[in-house]
Amino acid sequence: MSDKNKMEEEKPVAEQPKKNNKKDKKEKEDELSEEDKKLKENIELWVLRIQDVDTNLASVALGQLREEVRKTTTSMTSVPKPFKFLKAHYEGLSKFYESSAPSQFKKELADFLSVISMTMAERGKQISLRYLKEGTLNDFKNWGYEYLNHLSADIGQTYNQRIEKKESTDDLIQLVEDIVPYFVENNAEHDAVDLLLEVDKLQFIKKFVNKENFERISLYLQQCCQYCVDQNEMEETLKVNYEIALSLQLYVSALRLAIKLDDIEKIKEVFQSCKDKLILKQLCYLIARQRIVLSELDLDEDLLKIASNQHLTDFYLRFAKELDALEPKKPEQVYKSVLEDNKAQIDSLNANIADTYVNAFVNMGCKKDTLMVVPKTEKPWIYNLKKTGIAAATSSIGLIDMWDIESGTEHINEYLNLSDGYGKQGALIGIGLFSSGIVDENLTAKALLESELSSKDELCKLGAIIGLGMAYAGSANEDLKAIFEPIFSDSSSKLQITAFAALSLGLIFVGKCDEDISQWIIQILAEYASSTEKYLDTHLARYFAVAMGLLFLGQQERAEATIECMGIIEHDFAKYCEITIEGCAYAGSGNVLKVQKMLHHCTQKVEEDKSAFQQAAIVSLALISSSEGIGNEMAHRSLNHILQYCELPVKRAVPLALAILNISNPKINVMDLLLKFSHDDDQELSQRAIFSMGLVGAGTNNSRLADILRNLSSTYKQDSSNKFFIRIAQGLVQMGKGMVTLQPYYSDKFLLNKVGLSGIITVIHSLMDTKSVFGDQHYTMLYLGLAAYPRMLFTVDENGENKAIDIRVGQAVDVVGQAGKPKKITGFQTHQSPVLISYGERAELGSDEYIPLQATVLENIIIVQKNPDYVPEEESKNKRKQ
Repeated sequence: MSDKNKMEEEKPVAEQPKKNNKKDKKEKEDELSEEDKKLKENIELWVLRIQDVDTNLASVALGQLREEVRKTTTSMTSVPKPFKFLKAHYEGLSKFYESSAPSQFKKELADFLSVISMTMAERGKQISLRYLKEGTLNDFKNWGYEYLNHLSADIGQTYNQRIEKKESTDDLIQLVEDIVPYFVENNAEHDAVDLLLEVDKLQFIKKFVNKENFERISLYLQQCCQYCVDQNEMEETLKVNYEIALSLQLYVSALRLAIKLDDIEKIKEVFQSCKDKLILKQLCYLIARQRIVLSELDLDEDLLKIASNQHLTDFYLRFAKELDALEPKKPEQVYKSVLEDNKAQIDSLNANIADTYVNAFVNMGCKKDTLMVVPKTEKPWIYNLKKTGIAAATSSIGLIDMWDIESGTEHINEYLNLSDGYGKQGALIGIGLFSSGIVDENLTAKALLESELSSKDELCKLGAIIGLGMAYAGSANEDLKAIFEPIFSDSSSKLQITAFAALSLGLIFVGKCDEDISQWIIQILAEYASSTEKYLDTHLARYFAVAMGLLFLGQQERAEATIECMGIIEHDFAKYCEITIEGCAYAGSGNVLKVQKMLHHCTQKVEEDKSAFQQAAIVSLALISSSEGIGNEMAHRSLNHILQYCELPVKRAVPLALAILNISNPKINVMDLLLKFSHDDDQELSQRAIFSMGLVGAGTNNSRLADILRNLSSTYKQDSSNKFFIRIAQGLVQMGKGMVTLQPYYSDKFLLNKVGLSGIITVIHSLMDTKSVFGDQHYTMLYLGLAAYPRMLFTVDENGENKAIDIRVGQAVDVVGQAGKPKKITGFQTHQSPVLISYGERAELGSDEYIPLQATVLENIIIVQKNPDYVPEEESKNKRKQ
């Protein structure tokens, strides 16, 4: 072997790539097409001439290079070739620019460097913006969307830096005012909104919104609210959205935003601004859904009837008739008893109580059933019950006659004169149920219940307190506050009476931050804490915490002062109160910091008898995460971690949290997890899981869940308490024969019915002690009636008569910020109205023959009009042929 070959063989491996790199580079150059080679040579020549001493020659070269780059930046699906070839020269051009004397040419070069810096400059230094400001500032918008989008990011970062240093931002705002019109004109409204949010100038968007682009901008602003830093920012964003809608006379959209803001003055403003009676009708349907009472407005009789929700029972019965669901169902039909092993049944008394509730839930709102509202020739059902069972039976009439005061009063009247205290107690609760959400000029519920508050019979007094809370939930009636006040000032009032009085006031003033009521509750809790009696260790004390939470439902920071005040209560229960109030205050906000705080509470090691606050933390975690999809999924993941790492007392609250996150939304993975819990050795956990199954499937008629519960019924045929909960869950799944929902979020999950959520929260906290629900306080389940609402869509004409037109119902698709006019639903089916709408579904009109009256979300009752521009399909075909 020669010395030369030996040297080549011993050459280090590390040196080999250098040779290969040169070879690859040469091959890469050879791969360039003739056109690319020519472009590369031209760019190199132009760059050389730009740095020439002759400014005229340099200016011409810069113009040619600028024109070449501009041709390729109008649509940047990939990095343009001029940018690739310029990369090697970027540093040289930057140095040449820095060394040049001030001149017009230098400014033009700065403009060009600003553009190419978006792909070549170091990130986070805002180089593009710096060059732009040093340039001519002429025609920079002509460089296209990608450049302006990059510039917007630089402006946002620079703005924040200057705000921290307290420097002027006037020059940045001027640039923003130049960029925003470009974005809006080129269908990039979301970028315009983002930029204005970055520089705190959202009001500027108002100038560019019209009826054509309103929906896109409004939807994007609504989505932005979920990611606002605090409540003030969220409210400011909503206010801008509201002002835009009102200025464009889009009153239905304006009212939705006013409801979201929870601002009664803005709601009144919408009504006062609208002069079209037909649109006013649509507005009345919307406030009736939200249970808003507007007694100060001068509305005519037709509008008042709609706004007071008196139309609801008629539409619901029409809906039931359309679906052939008017005939009452027996509890045995719900259980499908013929498929069960009947050799071992639960004791008859508990079975009859379960049948009573199942009968009421299933036949809700239909005004007839097979147990209570029956001909007088039949033996009364209450003879099969005792004590609290009788109360359950008479109160169940309230669900059967839901939303109809006239029919309910007629059916329940005979039970008001019972000598048995339990029967009368149930009747008083029933009055509250069927009056709930209905604005009655005669104040029937108040007239029937108020006198019973002074009754010597504790049962009747309690029934009246619960009934008033249900009947006037969300009304913020000041007269009722005065009626309830003596209960708190009377030292002889029993714990049960005081606790439910607090809860009723919490329901009546839900989300109103009433200081008087919160002070009454704090004062009485402080007295109980210093008492020798262990009042705050009982399950009834929870209702004080729930009442406080309801007062601040959805109010976020406004609850902070009250949470601080809980520190004066020298008892472990104070922590339970704090967490409950905080969970309610941030319900639906998706606040990540609050979720982390709740998770931190769950990780603490405490004794089992002091773990109630941890269960409240899990429930609060679910409430906070319940409104938007990503937060909901993350909450599920957090709950899985809790199941893996936390102690049993903490795990017991997980089924309740799953129920809150999936109300009337039976997902397979959630059902399977709850089924697993239902077989747990811990009875408390299994019972909560069973009841949660009912809440998850409430009003859906989900066949899979019905089969699961039927199989569980066979498994627990010897266990009377578990079977009681299984029966209740079966009734909930078929609630309203599948025509109602318990989901408190509606209008594309944008709006929250606070009264509905308050009913769910009350039941969830009651389930913290399943023994009381199975024992003598099973009537707390009736608070679910506050959350129940028909999941229907009626299309009606100007006179409120049903207009049977084609409706497409399918899975909702998120179209926020998408280009063009994307489809809002997928996998749809076409039906004639009225139609059922399930959780996560959205409806659209099946043709252009009719158009909805300003309605953006089709649900509940929608007024439609004939489309004046509609051309039948046959006519349009003939026109094409001609």
